[in-house]
Amino acid sequence: MCLVAPARVIALDRENAVVLMDGRERRASTLLEPGTRVGDWVIVGSGTVLRRLGPGDAAEILDTLAAVVPAGSPTTRGAQ
Repeated sequence: MCLVAPARVIALDRENAVVLMDGRERRASTLLEPGTRVGDWVIVGSGTVLRRLGPGDAAEILDTLAAVVPAGSPTTRGAQ
């Protein structure tokens, strides 16, 4: 199952970002969002940065996920 979720960009190279999602570092392509910068909140799906988010939008999504997904599941564990 593929989950689209907010992540924080912690590093970049030419075409990829390292993002922090679910308390783990993951790699994601930035080809669809080439203006992505370290510190940005992004939506990641299938290993691709799909869209950049404002911090408020990211917090709202994470809060909503935390309210509907059981504690300790991959979408809530260490996401912030």
